[in-house]
Amino acid sequence: MNTENIKTAWRRLKNNKFYTVVNVLGLAVSLATAILIILWVQDERSFDRFHTDSERIYKVNSHMQFGDTPTVWEGAPGPVTLIARNIPFVETATRVTQNSGGLLENTHTKAKSFGDKIAYVDESFFSIFHFPLKQGHITTFFEDQRHIILTPRTAIELFGSEDVVGKSLEWQGEPMTITGILKEVPQNTSLTFDALIPLSYYAAQFTKNGGNMNWKTIDEDLGNYAFSTYIKLQPNAEASVASQKISEEFKKLRNGESSNVFSVDKLADLHLISADGNKSALRLVQAFTIIVVLLLVIGAINYVNLSTARSLERAKDVGIRKVIGASRMQLFSSFAIETALIFSIALLIAVLSVWALIPGYNSISGKSLVFSLSNINVWIYIGIAIGSTLLLASIYPALQMASFHTLPALKGKSTRNSSASFLRKGLVIFQFSISITLIIATLIIKNQLDYIREKNLGYDKEQVFTVNLDWDAVQAYDAIRNELASSPAIQSTALTGVYNLADHGEATGDLEWSGKAPGESIIVTQASVDKNFLPLLNLELLEGKNFTGLPVDSSSFIINEALAKQIGLKSPYVGQSLKFHGMDGQIVGVVKDFHYKSLKEKIGPMLMWTHWYRSCLYVKAQPGMVQEAIAAVEAQYQQYSTDFPFKYAFLDSKFEELYKSDNRTGLLFNIFSGIAIFISGLGLLALTTYAAQIRIKEIGIRKVLGASVLGIIHLLSKEFIVLVCISIVIASPIAYYVMDEWLSNFSYRTHVDIHVFFAGGLLAIAVAYLTIGFRAMQAAIANPIKSLRDE
Repeated sequence: MNTENIKTAWRRLKNNKFYTVVNVLGLAVSLATAILIILWVQDERSFDRFHTDSERIYKVNSHMQFGDTPTVWEGAPGPVTLIARNIPFVETATRVTQNSGGLLENTHTKAKSFGDKIAYVDESFFSIFHFPLKQGHITTFFEDQRHIILTPRTAIELFGSEDVVGKSLEWQGEPMTITGILKEVPQNTSLTFDALIPLSYYAAQFTKNGGNMNWKTIDEDLGNYAFSTYIKLQPNAEASVASQKISEEFKKLRNGESSNVFSVDKLADLHLISADGNKSALRLVQAFTIIVVLLLVIGAINYVNLSTARSLERAKDVGIRKVIGASRMQLFSSFAIETALIFSIALLIAVLSVWALIPGYNSISGKSLVFSLSNINVWIYIGIAIGSTLLLASIYPALQMASFHTLPALKGKSTRNSSASFLRKGLVIFQFSISITLIIATLIIKNQLDYIREKNLGYDKEQVFTVNLDWDAVQAYDAIRNELASSPAIQSTALTGVYNLADHGEATGDLEWSGKAPGESIIVTQASVDKNFLPLLNLELLEGKNFTGLPVDSSSFIINEALAKQIGLKSPYVGQSLKFHGMDGQIVGVVKDFHYKSLKEKIGPMLMWTHWYRSCLYVKAQPGMVQEAIAAVEAQYQQYSTDFPFKYAFLDSKFEELYKSDNRTGLLFNIFSGIAIFISGLGLLALTTYAAQIRIKEIGIRKVLGASVLGIIHLLSKEFIVLVCISIVIASPIAYYVMDEWLSNFSYRTHVDIHVFFAGGLLAIAVAYLTIGFRAMQAAIANPIKSLRDE
């Protein structure tokens, strides 16, 4: 490369500082943003792909149908794994179940680890998944059911060191021997855990505790969908055939009385496409990928617009260089070098910006992304982005300026003026169409999130907090309730097995009712509650009565409207019989439907009863006395022996937690739309500046003849405002289509009102007018004598 061309290009950039800054800033912002989004997209697409032969690893999910209502359950009964192992083209199969919220304890130092996720795994787990050990051996791990493997974080938390193989600890009071330490578990995995225990331990505890009704082992239990089941297929095996085989064999085990279908879904795809076919996560990744392209295009458009707009200014330079012998290729090379220099500076600023912004970006996105120069995959994406943007931004301007004819160029004229002007207008429209689409999308996302926050959930979550109680406290609950009832800060309390009312997922298919057809099944959410649960949350009874707190409750059920409808019950409901988990009982009440899951899901069938273990205390505080209520509960909590620290959580906080991902999406769209409008505004600022410069004498003459400042501002801005208005017309239907698709993921959604499009359009016009007006004002108030002096 000719160093003289580089020096010449550098001098041109220095002599036109304003345009250089606009170009570099626009490209740097778009490149930095693109790199950050690419990191996010690459992380989302990499989930569960680090396992060996990840393309052959599948998860088994359960599909149940009742009438027109399909239900998907991401678990499967234990025997499904045994069925899969007997299919010839299944290489191996494994099952995993988890226990969360337990206690690991170093018995020597009494150091504790709370709330751990403990995964119970069988011998084939490591044949499918790539979770290598840093210390220890996998074979010794399965020799005894009281062995345990820890993650490095858990080992350090309990022992202060990772060198712990052979040492002992307690899990839920049971002694365990550490036989291995895992290497750091990648963050892009759907299997999260803090320790591993052989499944044989879980199986022994299951049998010891009486099993599930007539099923006494996990290999027999056909009613408990508690296992995540994974299979590894032979090369070229068909997942659909495996699905059909598993469904057929399961139906045989149920003596033909099962309509369940088991799908075999590729594990690497499930992070973006859920088992029920919901592609909202994939659509979000695709949307962000498109935003990367659009932001880079917007940055490139600024460069193209400024280059073509300033072609008249460069015409004489081109003409002189042609006269002294410069070839078309040399001229093209000269302009390409100038573009490459601008891009090099912009890329350097972008990379430094990414390093500086990555901690804040991780906080917003909820990830732990690392921008490393050694990450070859990231650089492949970035290289493609930069290369395509560089080509887009440089080829047309360089070809245009290199093709000027000599004589017109020496006179400062371009033969391609009208076509370049038309191109600039088209690119401005394209820029603002993108920006306005993002603005409207942001407003619709905000409206939906506001709708979720303000929607009546069917229960009162204000001033309600929950505390998980230990066994001793549960046994003494009557005494605790009486003490808390005497506190002026507490309205009421209830003891339940519903640990998170915003996302309660405890469900079963073990329900019988009059008129149930053979093979019919329904997944019903079950909630173990006491007599205070309904009044504490202000749940509305449509028919019947609440539980009484008397022994008669043992054969009583309260159902919601959705369950009554799905099983075809007719009013009056009270007194009708049901059989739940093998227990005969009667409906004593029907509660109005309320949301116990995400608003993305329709309200499903629910049954409340008084059986099963309950250890979650619900407390409703008096208005303005929440802290006093918390203190009163903590005082009671501390009176009972427990290894767990006192913790509480508010219902409204759990509700907000459920939509954290959507809130992050909304915030990211806010940022991206702001960046898009900023880059577009930069382009308008530069184009207005150039328009004012080439019309400086016209503006001077108009001022001498009496034109007002507002008149001159209107003169310079009207053309650009028209272009923005055209952008609004183009962007609105695009934004409506895209956001209607996004809203379709919510069973309960807001309406897309026309005022959203007016608001987005007005915001874009306001930004454009302020940007244009700033430069137009400077031109309008300038002294006309200076601009007319050489006439």
